Amino acid sequence: MTQWIPLRDSFLDEMIRHEGLGRHETVPLCTGCNAVEASVRCEDCLGSPMLCPSCICSVHATDPFHRIQRWNGAFFEAHSLSEAGLCIQLGHDGLECPNPRPHTSTLTVIDITGVHKVTVCYCDCGLMQTVFNYTQLLRARWWPATVKRPRTVTTFRTCKLFHALTIQGKVNAYDFWNGLVRVTDGTGLKKPANHYKDFIRSLRCFRNLRMAKRGGRAHDPSGIQATKAGELVVECPACPQPGRNMPDGWEDAPADQQWKYAIMLAVDANFKLKLKNRGLDDVQLALGWSYFVEEEPYQAHIEAHKDEVEMKHCDSSFAAVDLANAPAQKRFAVNGVGAVICARHCFYRKNGIGDLQRGERYCNMDFVLLSTIAQTAAEMKSMVLSYDIACQYSKNFKRRMDQFPVDFRIDVSQTSITFVVPKFHLLAHGTSCQVSYSLNFTEGVGRTCGEGIEAGWSDTNGAALSTREMSSENRHEALDDLFGAINWRKTISLDDQLLKQLKEAVPALEKHQKLHEEATASFPPSVIQRWERMIEVWENDRSKPNPYREPDLPDVRLELARQEAEEVKRGESMSLHETSASVFISTGIDLEEQQRALRVKCKGEESKTAAGKASIQEKRNALQHRVKNWRIIQQIYMPAAISLLARDDEAVATSVADTPGSSGTNSRVDRDKVENEKLWLPSEVPADLWSAGLTHGLIEKTVKLRTAQAEDSLHHIRRQLRIRKGLIHYKHVFVNGPSQQANTRARTTIAKLTERLNRHVATYRAARTALVILDPEGSWAHTLRELHQDDVRAPRDFDEEGLGEGHREIPWIWRTLSHERRDVPGGGENMSEDEVHDSMRIDWVKGRARARRWREEIIHICEEMPRSVQFLQWKSVWWSEHAELRADAPYDIRSGLKMYAARHAAMYSALAARFKGKWSKALSTHGLTSAVVVIGDSDSESELSENDEGGYSSEELDL
Repeated sequence: MTQWIPLRDSFLDEMIRHEGLGRHETVPLCTGCNAVEASVRCEDCLGSPMLCPSCICSVHATDPFHRIQRWNGAFFEAHSLSEAGLCIQLGHDGLECPNPRPHTSTLTVIDITGVHKVTVCYCDCGLMQTVFNYTQLLRARWWPATVKRPRTVTTFRTCKLFHALTIQGKVNAYDFWNGLVRVTDGTGLKKPANHYKDFIRSLRCFRNLRMAKRGGRAHDPSGIQATKAGELVVECPACPQPGRNMPDGWEDAPADQQWKYAIMLAVDANFKLKLKNRGLDDVQLALGWSYFVEEEPYQAHIEAHKDEVEMKHCDSSFAAVDLANAPAQKRFAVNGVGAVICARHCFYRKNGIGDLQRGERYCNMDFVLLSTIAQTAAEMKSMVLSYDIACQYSKNFKRRMDQFPVDFRIDVSQTSITFVVPKFHLLAHGTSCQVSYSLNFTEGVGRTCGEGIEAGWSDTNGAALSTREMSSENRHEALDDLFGAINWRKTISLDDQLLKQLKEAVPALEKHQKLHEEATASFPPSVIQRWERMIEVWENDRSKPNPYREPDLPDVRLELARQEAEEVKRGESMSLHETSASVFISTGIDLEEQQRALRVKCKGEESKTAAGKASIQEKRNALQHRVKNWRIIQQIYMPAAISLLARDDEAVATSVADTPGSSGTNSRVDRDKVENEKLWLPSEVPADLWSAGLTHGLIEKTVKLRTAQAEDSLHHIRRQLRIRKGLIHYKHVFVNGPSQQANTRARTTIAKLTERLNRHVATYRAARTALVILDPEGSWAHTLRELHQDDVRAPRDFDEEGLGEGHREIPWIWRTLSHERRDVPGGGENMSEDEVHDSMRIDWVKGRARARRWREEIIHICEEMPRSVQFLQWKSVWWSEHAELRADAPYDIRSGLKMYAARHAAMYSALAARFKGKWSKALSTHGLTSAVVVIGDSDSESELSENDEGGYSSEELDL
């Protein structure tokens, strides 16, 4: 750019040069005939030579949409080839016709160079007498807007350009049309007539038939009307498809190996893809031929379940069904779409998308899901369904499915269905969901995250503003086209996608397998066997104890009460009060927490309303009463507290008296507020008073209670961080934009969670401060570290059950265990089973799950690569077989069918060869020999013996 700036004047002069006569001082003779004065020139031809009208028409007989200019004696003005005398002959591929029709016609042609008025002459010779006008236009690559007496056409290249722009850049037809108008006339003085509706009609028909053409419908003797539901989709090459890309005998594989051939689907809804309620009535051109469900049975099903109320069974902090029972917005006929994709490769499924009228209701999502999987499920033995509310959705799935026609149902006795929650969404669910529906702990899913469908909406949301203005039928076709384009883009990039996943998985497996082996070596074999058995039992029966669930925090208060009862029973001690020492201390800790909560509520007390101030005062009175009763018991267990309280009163009085000019009113008032009153718990008592001023064993009981308090606070901190992150994501995706009230409500909820989180942080710090004073060298110090603000972070790359579980390297608050865990010198062989705490099991089973998921990921990739190659080869053969199906078609049509089929067969064959070449080398490098044999040829197979070092063999990868 710096080199161009000094040359700007030169560039500008050259631009201005095109406005004049160039090297001629006066109007020259025509460079074509050299007989008459040149008066016109073409803007689009190289060099823009000046010609006479006759010559320029002759030159442009096959380029009728170039823009020309005419010299008017002062400057060049816009002109047209039609005005110059050009008449376009149809019917003979641009050549002259021996018997043209005597009358010419004027057409409006919409081209990428602008909107043109052209004169055409139809062919009327014997060869074309039986051919309709629209056929002659189509053979000229012009798409007529109407069938009878067409007056407006759109060139094929314009349709293709718009199709590419709307797929890639989500350009809408209205803006594209107005762009062509500006190209035609930017002054507005000669603005062309409005042919926008003709334009979109042509585009819609072109798009419909182009999809049918790519689906092979032109080759089928039964014609386009015989197209079956879902027949025009672009299918995922890597997903299992019996009869196309599955190995022989796959159905006979052992039950514990069927996960290799499982179909994995992700379900979600998108509330951006709405449709305005404009009452438009239109013609449906593709009745469920691709991605949208068949509309008639779908609407009948929705009507039959319109009064059904959704139920919520999950303790998640956000729920997709928050919108399920919401009334529809009157200005929208459709509030969004529900969709199903393959979870591993993110291809939109055939008949796997449906409109949502009132939100994400079960009746809508059931139909969409069953519509896309019913036929596939009949052949599959294992299925994984990922849905952000799978915990709720799965509960009555079979009962709801039984209400559908037989051909929609899945035989659950033959097909195993596993419901899971996507990894990112899982964080906002309750603890039971996080361990029961986690992809990280589900056998056979590899590193599937289930969130690909969310990422896919970014591809479609750009079309939301334009499609919401269309008729329902046009919108379906436009979105079907978009989904197909997305699927095709993923098809041609599948080689890079799977190769990237393989390169990530191999070193990850090596790393996590080593970590798991090191962890296993630190425990006795009997403990490992017990944990392995626990996992196996849970996987076979989910009602059994979940090995991945965090153990409940120990109830220290109950344990201390039992110990005290045993001591009294044995006569080793005697309770000084009906309230035991441990209950006294735990009550004091509770009062401390209540003071902390009340101080937060009292912030800005002066600005609160009268009702708010009254509420605070009521809370103060209640807390004051509890503290007063506790003080009575404190005199018994903590005699030192009496003198400390008296000293405190004396210190405040002295401070007030020593302050000149101060009445001491504010100091006295602040101190008298119960939330600021010092309780004098054991950690606040000076150490020199412990022996005489505190009863025996009170310090030890306090340490135990404070340790439990700190661990409990850490647990709640982690919980609040997960919930808050889930709510922030929920607000961003589902709440932002449509309603200020909803935004305010969401922000208020997040603020309350943050306030609660801060209170737990303060509780932890108070508990740890007390432990530092009471037991500075205690065992708690190994796990209860100092909590800095940087440590209090929402889970990102260190999500416990989220997207980053496979790579987890977490800060200390996410990996600390109970204080009962110890590092035993000498390793696991010296550790007894009694020394193994349940919290240790959690780390071990999660480490085991990480290693297994990475191992499964490699196996899945080694299955998907051959499947993709086999599918592409099958598709190549499919096209070859379709080349000669219409033997009774005219010769010119048969020729087109044959060449089109040959081109597509070669394209799929070339893709298969590219995938094979790229993958064979990578698989061989990593020693994945079985996969290379399947996708490679005899040469690559013979090379394996020389390149079989390192990596993993198929036997080593088997689980």
